[in-house]
Amino acid sequence: MIDPRKPEQGRILVVGHRGAEGVAPENTWAAIEAGYQAGADFLELDVQLTCDGVPVLFHDFSLRPKLGDPRWLRDLAWNEMRKFDVGRWFGPAFAGQRIPRLEEVLDWARGRVALQLDLKHGFVQGDDDRLEMAVLDLVEALNVARQVVIGSWDRVALARIRARNPGVALGVNLRERLPDPVGSVQSTGACWASVFWPQADGRSVAGLQGAGLYVNLCNLFTAEYAEARRLGVDAVTAGDPAAARAALDGEEGG
Repeated sequence: MIDPRKPEQGRILVVGHRGAEGVAPENTWAAIEAGYQAGADFLELDVQLTCDGVPVLFHDFSLRPKLGDPRWLRDLAWNEMRKFDVGRWFGPAFAGQRIPRLEEVLDWARGRVALQLDLKHGFVQGDDDRLEMAVLDLVEALNVARQVVIGSWDRVALARIRARNPGVALGVNLRERLPDPVGSVQSTGACWASVFWPQADGRSVAGLQGAGLYVNLCNLFTAEYAEARRLGVDAVTAGDPAAARAALDGEEGG
């Protein structure tokens, strides 16, 4: 199993986006299992908090895109959410898939596969730190800190995690090109930088790696895996981990 703080040498790692969103409904047990069986080195999963404080796997803030329900996840309690069918929208073969709780996913992953947890805060109010603290509570209680990267767009949340437990690996997203990408990442305490292609450039990637940071190339959903080799990144995020691994192995072998 990969250590999030020690990039693998000699090959590009594959991160299963939302488990394996290209072959199964995102952030469900079906996608988690598909990503794991495909040999993904990491599984990237989105985490939100129910109104009664339960961390669950779900990407969209509103239920409308997947369920046609206008309500927001943050306004619903776990006992109601646990009943939702979040697989049927993807295809009839996945009907009956339920929203996983983060706790059960962390327990399943322990000693098995590394995870990237992408915290989805939505519109936070003031000093609301419930999501990051609830996730950190579970990571610590289940003793999985050495196999987890916690990432967020919210750099205040990353600072809170770092202050409480500096041993947890942090990830930060770089969607646009920056004049000082290394400083931007280092200011958060992150060791993992997810760089969005095609905004990625060789100089930035090399600079980040030279500073000891792990560089993950995101948004490669149309098989431009030769770009990952050209840029020399440590990992790529893919909706179909098996296809990504096959393409990368072909590139690395060729």
